[in-house]
Amino acid sequence: MARRQQPLHQPLLPVSAFENGDSPPRKHLCCFCCCNMRETVLWIQIFFGLIWSMAWLFSYRMGYYKQWTSDPQIVADLSNAYWKLSIINGVGIGVALVVIVGATLYKPVLVFVGALFVIIESILTPIYIYPVVKDFYSSAWMYIAWPIIWGLLILYPHVVLTYELKKGVWGNPNFSE
Repeated sequence: MARRQQPLHQPLLPVSAFENGDSPPRKHLCCFCCCNMRETVLWIQIFFGLIWSMAWLFSYRMGYYKQWTSDPQIVADLSNAYWKLSIINGVGIGVALVVIVGATLYKPVLVFVGALFVIIESILTPIYIYPVVKDFYSSAWMYIAWPIIWGLLILYPHVVLTYELKKGVWGNPNFSE
């Protein structure tokens, strides 16, 4: 009894999807190669939103910033600045959980909350920390540059995923891509 062999490549979409010459929507890849924007947003939120924020809160709690100087006024200013940044990171943990749920359930509004938080965090971090470190840290301008650079790098996948979710690219999840 001869067995009928299955074709090696099954179409992922029905033939009707290709009528009128339309091609299926393509998911944007982060850095043009490694993973799609949904996976990128999930990894960013797990690492930066949860792990990094918890490490920040731990370092604030342990008072590592007090080792930078012996001037009591600067230590008090650092304590105040780091307290404000710890509040931002605490809120960031909650936002990360919301974004993870949004990316998992394909909800563009919840993913966009993460994009808004990245913008707010990138603005507030230099505002709180730069005035304190500019007097004793020779490269204090980096406290302005790095939050903006990292903010833009983290913002990009959130905006693209929100756009793709709104356009319906992720309407019918296809995990083979």
